Amino acid sequence: MNFLRFVRQRYLALLALTLFSFFSPLFTEAHTPPGQGVTFTVVVYDGTNNLPLELARVALYRGATFVKGKVTNPEGKAVFTDVVPGTYKMVVRAVACNDATDTIIIDKTHIFDSVTLSETTEQVTVSGTRDANITSVEPLTGNQVFESESYHAPPTARMTKLVQDNVLGAVRAPTGEVHIRGQHGEFTYYIDGAPIPLGVFGGLNEVVDPKVIERATFLTGGFPAEYGGQMAAVVDVQNRVPTGALHLDFSTYGGTYAPNGGKDTLMSPNRLLNMNGQSLSLSDHIGKLGWFISGSRQETDRRIDAPVSTIFHDHGFDYFLYGKADYLLSDKDFLTLNVNYGITNTQVPFDSLEVGGTNAPQAEDDQQYTTNAFQTLTYNRSISSESDHESNLMIATYAREGSLVYTPGGIDEPTIDTNKGNADVISEDRSFTTLGIRTKYDNRLSHEFMYAAGINLSTTTGREDFGPVDSTFGKQYSSVTGQHAITTYMGSDFGAFIESEIHPEEWTQIEVGVRYDQHIAPNVPMETQISPRVRWNFLLGENDNAYLYYGRMFMPTNIEGLSQLASNVGSAGSGTLTERDNFYEAVYTHSFDFGVHSKLAYFDKDATPGVDDQTIGSSAIKTPINIAEVHTQGLELGLSYSSQNTPFSGYLNTSLIHAYGTGALTGGFLAISNDGSATDLDHDQRLSVVASLDYQPTDWFANITGVYGSGLTNGNPSNQPYGTGLLDFNQFAHVTPSWIINLGGGHTFHLNGGATIAPSLYVGNILDHEHLLKGAYFSGASWEEPRNVILRVDVHI
Repeated sequence: MNFLRFVRQRYLALLALTLFSFFSPLFTEAHTPPGQGVTFTVVVYDGTNNLPLELARVALYRGATFVKGKVTNPEGKAVFTDVVPGTYKMVVRAVACNDATDTIIIDKTHIFDSVTLSETTEQVTVSGTRDANITSVEPLTGNQVFESESYHAPPTARMTKLVQDNVLGAVRAPTGEVHIRGQHGEFTYYIDGAPIPLGVFGGLNEVVDPKVIERATFLTGGFPAEYGGQMAAVVDVQNRVPTGALHLDFSTYGGTYAPNGGKDTLMSPNRLLNMNGQSLSLSDHIGKLGWFISGSRQETDRRIDAPVSTIFHDHGFDYFLYGKADYLLSDKDFLTLNVNYGITNTQVPFDSLEVGGTNAPQAEDDQQYTTNAFQTLTYNRSISSESDHESNLMIATYAREGSLVYTPGGIDEPTIDTNKGNADVISEDRSFTTLGIRTKYDNRLSHEFMYAAGINLSTTTGREDFGPVDSTFGKQYSSVTGQHAITTYMGSDFGAFIESEIHPEEWTQIEVGVRYDQHIAPNVPMETQISPRVRWNFLLGENDNAYLYYGRMFMPTNIEGLSQLASNVGSAGSGTLTERDNFYEAVYTHSFDFGVHSKLAYFDKDATPGVDDQTIGSSAIKTPINIAEVHTQGLELGLSYSSQNTPFSGYLNTSLIHAYGTGALTGGFLAISNDGSATDLDHDQRLSVVASLDYQPTDWFANITGVYGSGLTNGNPSNQPYGTGLLDFNQFAHVTPSWIINLGGGHTFHLNGGATIAPSLYVGNILDHEHLLKGAYFSGASWEEPRNVILRVDVHI
């Protein structure tokens, strides 16, 4: 890399930040200059049982301007640091509880307050005097925050849709995946502090059902040293046990993709397209124990993103169980348990690598069965709650299980070379189990200095059977010499970190950390790396914050994702190595006094090597591959709006990102090839936009969401050379750009005894825009969902 390119890409971020800081006074309102702040603590209690209330939102306002927001910890505490002394309006909220509002004076004589919330007799409602008090863009960190109260997704939505709808730089992808910041789905969920890596894609809710999420924080940059593994993004999920006594919720829905009565040719054979589902959940508190359990089933005639506009052989079922329990051991000790199990059984409509000759897509009858499960047990101890001397310990144990069984149809045409020149039809049977532990200890020695340290250790074992099977295609075909790859595999990941937060002046804060990682996986040598990470925060005032960031990343592929597939297909066979990145970022956030919060970010990432994956058609059979070098850069702008004075809220997420690879492609299903001087990656989409507007007065909601994409790859059929600039859209190598508009609305009716019934209606792709979501490249092609209508009814007791 020459010197000029180094300067341009690495320090463009610094130039951008300087410009933001210089011109920000031109569009910012006057605000209180930073001064000597105080630490202010609020403790929130549940009025039903007088126990500390976790995940309550505490917000401080000066007039109509949102100043700071916190969420209570297991002790029910929200701790605000560097609060400028003065008069504030404090608003405290929790789902299914009445709000508490008070005007207070915060100074050195008033640094503690307590609030008790009583359970409301209504279900969750948001009136014109209530808003998302913890904004969707955290002003200090730049992280985006999802809160369940104002999220009204259709009942068929997957967990990954929640991520795609709410995260800057996220791109819709086939088979329910989501790409973040030009990365191919490499992100990790954290459930109550326990890391849950992605399992087998294809499950409707691979981790948790979105309706049980209380709050989720999305980290796409500025990563502290405590985070490792799959790090395109970190999704920190906090689930809840509802407050109060026994609650029962039941939901059912039905819908169709042919609302015109089946007169179109959407289905083959021609008929209405069915989708339906039911869910049931229960929760209660018994002394210091709170528990929640939910189960659901879903059925649809369109389970996998089809590669053509006509839908065929795509029926599927999903079953999902989730449970959570919280137990308060003492006023300083807290236990929380999560358990999950999901099953997906679906037909596979089309496999682009198996179609040829006289074999029609409608004739295929492949079947796919996947399972995903996890269990976590997390212990939290508040060692000290003394102001500016807090210390805490977290120990999280976790298990992750998954399996994939892919059975090809008896009439598939053999086209995959597993027999050194002879074509075969393939099958897959894979299962894995991961066991792990994560710890974190943090200790604040003073207002100016805090440190944290911890480890993460996980081991993975599994078995895979991949290879040819007998198939009938016009005549009997027998793969006599083709060999199955039957592998029993195991491996481990270990990480250790230490990080510090240094706050020498009121206007600045420096976070410095270092991480050590070790990855042991089949067919590759042991890999290690020491990764420094530095973040310099600029606290420019109550309305303005910014940071510069550099991080060295070590992103090993999940061990269960590695396989022996490549050694049994063609001449490929090298193991997939860990992705190693140099990551640079500059972020500026600004909060306007009229309720708009903004985030502007630039990032640049160089990976040597990078990681992608290859997939067989529309199935979940995939294996990671290495690309010699991957270069990614992007600009992002996020805006969110909420106000106490109106029932309207909304957000706009826009990103301009380019991810391209150069050099050799190794591993995978196909023979070793080369990306040459530059090739857009299969998950590269230059321009992505999500815009959403909510209207949510008491007992009503209406939502419209638009999703724009400039198009994923189509494999460059014209074989034109790629441009590598951020504005080189290379549309010749991408599918047609598209807008998709989705609508939703509903009303809550109150019955005797506090029960409610809430019907709602959802219309997806209301303009019925037909287009390819992605062309055939590294995986099968995928067609956009046609217009669909869903009616849901929720009952709460």
